[in-house]
Amino acid sequence: MFSFKGFQTQDKNTHLEHLEDDIINRGATGGENAVNFLKAVRNMLAGSGKGTNMTVKWDGAPAIICGVNPENGKFFVGTKSIFNINPKFNYTDQDVDLNHGNAPGLADKLKKALKYLPELGIKNILQGDFMFDDSMVKSTTIDGKPHLTFRPNTITYAVESDSELGKDIAAAKIGSILLK
Repeated sequence: MFSFKGFQTQDKNTHLEHLEDDIINRGATGGENAVNFLKAVRNMLAGSGKGTNMTVKWDGAPAIICGVNPENGKFFVGTKSIFNINPKFNYTDQDVDLNHGNAPGLADKLKKALKYLPELGIKNILQGDFMFDDSMVKSTTIDGKPHLTFRPNTITYAVESDSELGKDIAAAKIGSILLK
C-alpha cells in the first residue's frame, strides 16, 4: 500500500522553535544561546556584525498541503490531517464538507484553495500557510500612505498598496506561502 508519509521529510512539516523555547528546552545553556543570538542580530542591524542566520516564519492559517497525489494523479488540498492514520485528502468541495464541515471557516479556505491553486500548475507536493482571501484584505492608511492589510492568524501584515506586491495582493483571490 502507498504511504503518503513517505513524502514527509526532515525539513518539511516541522515545528519552528521560538527563541524563548531554547531557555525552556536547554535551561541556562539555552538562555545564553538566546542572548548571544539577540546580540548578533543587534550587531547585524547596527552594521557592526558579520550577520547571523535567521529565518522568516510566515504566520498563516491553516497550514496547507497541496499538489498531485502520486497514488491517483489527482490534485488535492489538505491540512496536516493528510498525515493522519486515516488521511483527509480533499479532491472536491464535497470532500472538504465531509472532512472539515464541522469547521466552516477552515472549510471555506480549503474550498478556495481547491478552486484556485490548481491554476498554478503544481506538479509536486507543497506545504505552507493560507495567508488571505479577497474578503480578508482591508485598506488602511499607515504613516500617511495607503496600505493593504490582512491578518491570517496572530500577525497583521501590511503592504503598501502602490507596491508591486500590493498590486498583486489587490488582484488576488487568495494568497498563500507554499514551499517545496
